[in-house]
Amino acid sequence: MDKISSLWQAALYQDKLLQSYRSFHFSFQSIFIAIGTCLSIAVLFFDNPLQIWLSYCLLVAICAHAWYLLVAMNKLIKARAEDVDYFHLQIIEYEKTLPKQDQVLTDFKVYQKFGRDQLNITEFTADFKITAAIRNQLIEKRTGHARQLLDDRINLGFQLVWLCIHIVAITRIISFYWIRM
Repeated sequence: MDKISSLWQAALYQDKLLQSYRSFHFSFQSIFIAIGTCLSIAVLFFDNPLQIWLSYCLLVAICAHAWYLLVAMNKLIKARAEDVDYFHLQIIEYEKTLPKQDQVLTDFKVYQKFGRDQLNITEFTADFKITAAIRNQLIEKRTGHARQLLDDRINLGFQLVWLCIHIVAITRIISFYWIRM
């Protein structure tokens, strides 16, 4: 097997792992949020202080586990994304030795970074001059739009959902005791 094939296989393997980690992460967070929402609703509708506190304690336990998983999976996903970047960079470096028409990943990355708005992308990439500085810009190291959305903003969204769930539950607990005074 030649080097470029090995690099592509390694990049594909790392990318499959990255996508499976994201799927696992989003699935489990969704399950935990559904459970947390149910427990928050239980806190809202129970009238017995014991039931309210038991529901809220379960909510805290589920949230702590979900929050731990949120932080751990975020670190794992970012590390795996760096592994994908590594192999993409290795492919781009290897493609320097190939004829222009065989520089598949390099052309795609040029299109992705500089040519999305071009009418004739084939002509654009054929005429595009790739310097060492441009080649270094092609791998964005976690600054790409999709990675920011998937790896950072969705995690922020999960954190905000958990915060809202707790605010609702705590507000109910405070109002329950305020009314009883």
